[in-house]
Amino acid sequence: MNKPTHVATAISTALLTSLLFLTGCGAANSSPDTEKTDVVVAIPVEATKVNRGEISSTYRTTSTLESKADAEVNSKATGIVQSVLVEEGDLVQAGQVLATLDTERQEIQLAKGKADLGQLKSEMERVEKMYARKLVSADVYDKLKWQVESLSASVAMQELALRDTKIIAPISGVIARRYVKVGQLITEFSSKSLFTVVSQQRLEAVINLPEHQLSRAKVGQTALLNFAGMPQRAAKIVRISPVVDATSGTARVTIGIDNDDLVLKAGMFTQVELQYDNKPNALLVPKRAVMAMDNSASVFVVGADNTVERKVVKIGYESDEYMEIIEGLNEGDQVVTAGQAGLKDKTTVNVVKTNS
Repeated sequence: MNKPTHVATAISTALLTSLLFLTGCGAANSSPDTEKTDVVVAIPVEATKVNRGEISSTYRTTSTLESKADAEVNSKATGIVQSVLVEEGDLVQAGQVLATLDTERQEIQLAKGKADLGQLKSEMERVEKMYARKLVSADVYDKLKWQVESLSASVAMQELALRDTKIIAPISGVIARRYVKVGQLITEFSSKSLFTVVSQQRLEAVINLPEHQLSRAKVGQTALLNFAGMPQRAAKIVRISPVVDATSGTARVTIGIDNDDLVLKAGMFTQVELQYDNKPNALLVPKRAVMAMDNSASVFVVGADNTVERKVVKIGYESDEYMEIIEGLNEGDQVVTAGQAGLKDKTTVNVVKTNS
């Protein structure tokens, strides 16, 4: 009856013996000199050296070109349009005839006025001789003299009405719009324009300069205008408004540009650069290397042991690609330009690309 108990005890003893044997083997195979080693992972980054170069203090904004002078051409006479002598895009000079109206009515009125004036002048010559001989009173003489002057003024008005049948360009420029057609009835001093003439030789761009920039802008200062698909053009500030808009905190600044070649057109969109100052030997780093945090700017500098140190820097002028470093770096320092997101002080890095 005790046989099963003896069997269980034997099995337990065998298992324990096996376990002690395996443990002994494991202890025999292990070495007391084995130590755990921490693996250091270097973070790949791109870097560049701090160099010196040229940089300018620049304010950038956008604007639209406007013509310095333009005019809506209206008619001073009433009549039917007989001819249109210009088309859109044509260059015209001040005083050039753009269109003509029917002149028959004005010619007849002028002919009648001249005939009446001629008759009155003949009468005036006869009365003058009689007045010199005291044969007519001064009152009769004066009345006839006034009639001659009045009729002369009427004839002058009729001559002006005839001249007004020619539609004249008030300024030199290019025909931007033609609204009139041959056969159309035109009324004098109508609000409807016949032509729009735009002067293209001199164009302007108006920008709204922030109040804190006004002290740096001067009349005669150079501005650079950039256009899509066209070379950069130089211009100058011609006017600065003495009044600051209280709502926007800006003042109107007008930039003038010569356009003798007529390449530029009124209405074109332009990017404006005002260059206040230029430094030819500034300490420069790429803008992508600079991180802004807590109202300060900083960069990661790669040391000789390939660890990085975060340094706070003072920024000066900025361009599209670079920033001027006033304090915090030295020429030749290597700064991280890509891969900063996972870095902190003393992080080991692997510079995979160096931009000179």
